[in-house]
Amino acid sequence: MTHAEARMLEAKLKLSMGGAPSTREAHSVAEVVSGYITDAATRLSPGTLQFYRRGQENLAPAFAARPITSVTPLVLDNAYNDMRAQGASEHKVQKLHRLLSAAFNRAVRYGWIHANPCLQATKPKASSPEIEPPSPEQVRALIADSENVNEDLAVCLRLAAATGARRSELVALKWIDFKDPRLTIRRSIVQAENQLFERSTKTVSKGHRTIAVDATTLAAIDALRERQAAIAREHELPTPVWVFSFDGGISPWRPDYLTLAFARLSARSFRLHDLRHYHATQLLAAGVPAPTVSKRLGHTSTAVTLDVYGHWLPQQDREAADVMGRLLG
Repeated sequence: MTHAEARMLEAKLKLSMGGAPSTREAHSVAEVVSGYITDAATRLSPGTLQFYRRGQENLAPAFAARPITSVTPLVLDNAYNDMRAQGASEHKVQKLHRLLSAAFNRAVRYGWIHANPCLQATKPKASSPEIEPPSPEQVRALIADSENVNEDLAVCLRLAAATGARRSELVALKWIDFKDPRLTIRRSIVQAENQLFERSTKTVSKGHRTIAVDATTLAAIDALRERQAAIAREHELPTPVWVFSFDGGISPWRPDYLTLAFARLSARSFRLHDLRHYHATQLLAAGVPAPTVSKRLGHTSTAVTLDVYGHWLPQQDREAADVMGRLLG
């Protein structure tokens, strides 16, 4: 246990026993951040924990040594500007801001500071990359190319385009998730520090979403099920569990395998995640209602879907203009 962690534990125990917060010596930024990460390690997902630890690495020594009582919104703005001046990306600044905001919230709760300065600081905002989904012809060519490499990979990529599922959700699919003609996405698999962790999926409040799958894609899934079952019978393996697997359904693919396999197919002008964008933009352009698309993607609300993909609706916008033109004569 580090000195910072020991101080945080001492302060926490004192407060839990009804003692008053210590005002004799203010905690430093480094102590508060380190204490927060240690305290939250069992509650945070592996991916979030890794995210915060990387943010901790961006703490400048002089800023880390400051007493938290001396940190103001202006101090934070200056710290972020110093990072930018040294070449840090906006994403790195945003990562540190999120960590400090969580750690200072904890400090407020324990009475070490009166207010969280992050609330009034200028919040960094990384710019979202422009969405450039592939065309239907490009997606069909991708699936055809992948069939020559790995039949299972071709099925996975087709399912990604047909459902808009995330990479972490695709590799976490189990056979029990398919109830023809519907698929329930219940979980995801994330990779952190070279280990795999199963967690609930990023989706609506129910923690899962059930969506319809087209008949041709389901036929490809059924063929994969038969291939896997044959491998299990031949090698006397247990009943297959995972849909995408190298060992007859005993264990799932790693998320990074899917990314590497996609990259090795050929030089592509789009990313694996763009299959999700392809799914969303094609449905919206075809006139599928935004709430339906939002549910299929697992967005928290239709507003999120429209915020990300609203500008991909030029045809609907043209139709809206024509409606108003007819009304006005």
